[in-house]
Amino acid sequence: MAWRKPLFAYLSYLGLAAVASALLVVLSDPLERLFQPLPGGVHDYRFWLAVAGSTVLWVGLFAVLHRLPSRGKQRVVVAATFVAGTFYLLEYFLPGHSGLFFWRPAHGNPFTPLKQPVGYAASVVAGFTFFLATLNLVRNHARNLARLKAGWYNSLAFFIAFLAMATFGLWNAYVPENELAARWQGWLFGGLYVPLNATLFSVLAFYMATAAFRAFRVRSAEAGFMMATAVVVMLGQVPVGMWLTSSLPLDGPWSSLRVEVMANWLLGVINSAALRAVGFGLLVGGLAMSLRLWLNLERGAFFEQEL
Repeated sequence: MAWRKPLFAYLSYLGLAAVASALLVVLSDPLERLFQPLPGGVHDYRFWLAVAGSTVLWVGLFAVLHRLPSRGKQRVVVAATFVAGTFYLLEYFLPGHSGLFFWRPAHGNPFTPLKQPVGYAASVVAGFTFFLATLNLVRNHARNLARLKAGWYNSLAFFIAFLAMATFGLWNAYVPENELAARWQGWLFGGLYVPLNATLFSVLAFYMATAAFRAFRVRSAEAGFMMATAVVVMLGQVPVGMWLTSSLPLDGPWSSLRVEVMANWLLGVINSAALRAVGFGLLVGGLAMSLRLWLNLERGAFFEQEL
């Protein structure tokens, strides 16, 4: 029957979650001992042995993953995602002290001590993603520069800015007593990057205003109400708008008709309520998407079929 296939799939996911939970519980104590800091720190030879061993292990693992077919790589990613999601589910949803963990001291959750090391591992993975993004940028801009494509001077500017910021930034970070590195790093960041960033956003503000003016048409009562609200908010942010109602008293019932008071009320009450509603919707959507990714229910470009 039609209901048997999804029921079997959900039971399979529950079984996999139970197996993964049991595996994480069994490995929690050895992993906790594995992530204990060494008393000698970087001066202990075991630290460097652990670094060398983990480097060799991960290089070998990546070599094996590189030789897997696409289907095999997808299964590895799905399995890793499922185990990681199960870990955080057990950490944050199971009580910290209960009879479920009777073999632990004070019946504590065995996953709590692993939360910080797993967070460090996630930071390392995020660092790899930044490295891959940088490598992709360098490769694309190097190709544009080598072939002198249209806009090649933008690629040249990218390399000059990237090398300058990386050189003086790392120099200032690792040799903080060097005044030349600190001066150049401060000039590049505070004297060049910050003004360029402000200029870009100021230009974007004009583009957004002109695009809103072209796209917005008052064709209904709702659109007219929205236009009036936008005019009040904009007038409340500039001195001209405040001057228009400056004759009204600052206190009393008539003060609520001042433009800046109405603008603050619209932003602080109406707009905040709408933003919170949107935020709730985003959180619920993020939770649903997380469950789909965790249970391998998502379909898209990476997955086996398109929706």
